[in-house]
Amino acid sequence: MMGATISRRGLLGAAALLPLPALAQGAFPDRPIRLIMPFPAGGSSDTHARAFADAMSRELPQRILVDNRSGAGGNIGVDAAAKSPADGYTLLATGPNIINTRYLIRDTPFRWERDFDALGLMFSAPNVLVVHPSVPARNVPEFIAHARANPGRLNFGSAGAGGSIHLSAEMFMEMTGTQMVHVPYRGDALLRADLTTGAIQVLFGGITTALEPIRAGQWRALGVTGPTRWPATPDLPTIAETLPGYSVTSWMGLFAPKGVPAPVVARLREAFDKVMANPQNVAEFERLGVQVTPSSAAEHLAFMQAEERRWAPILSRIEPS
Repeated sequence: MMGATISRRGLLGAAALLPLPALAQGAFPDRPIRLIMPFPAGGSSDTHARAFADAMSRELPQRILVDNRSGAGGNIGVDAAAKSPADGYTLLATGPNIINTRYLIRDTPFRWERDFDALGLMFSAPNVLVVHPSVPARNVPEFIAHARANPGRLNFGSAGAGGSIHLSAEMFMEMTGTQMVHVPYRGDALLRADLTTGAIQVLFGGITTALEPIRAGQWRALGVTGPTRWPATPDLPTIAETLPGYSVTSWMGLFAPKGVPAPVVARLREAFDKVMANPQNVAEFERLGVQVTPSSAAEHLAFMQAEERRWAPILSRIEPS
């Protein structure tokens, strides 16, 4: 009995000598981690989040499970993440909507800078301006002329207010003096179907998911929203070649509820860095149509602040719903 007591005391004494981060990292994670994706399953954002979750799971002793909590332009999922315990077992993968919906939806319950810690940027990709074949425009200059001649008669779709698809159209209208009607959808499936049938005529959609209907002749591609031509479509010009200064890219970042203990954040960042440095992971992400844009947590925070400064003037002129 005395020997057992000495052994326990010895173990406790040895544990006391270990730095606290080592103890915390050894314990975390001891159960699966939930990654909230605030958009429906099957869309491009969901596909990219699942690829990231699979890669992170290979770097941790527990699985990362994607939880689709869609609705209200991503607000339902983001709000659920904001209200989750700050213990590292709930993470959020999302993009511009986390910043922008505060300007577009009244009484948005969360504030990204108050409720979340930015853990790191993950991916970026341009959108592509596509139209239904009934639209008599073969390039960006012709489309601008057509839109100017038909104010309020073209409908453009998005996967929800405040996302990069929506913002691509808003910046385009701002820079060209055109007027189109915004038709928000809850996800990609009905949006894509309505563009294919002509129920809507315009989409600034994710380039990855747009390639198949473009190649099938269901949609006509006019220009890429990013600052440079996309490697998969080198003959497709950028919108900036017609509108200098126009540039919109979709991005996805990793977030945690504000206040996750530093040792847990360090463990997550360790896995994150390994994922982003692994050439096999990078190749898989690029195959899915996104560029890897790893960053430190500080760089992610600075990026978020710059994005809000950039978009606030445009967003503030949109009547909130």
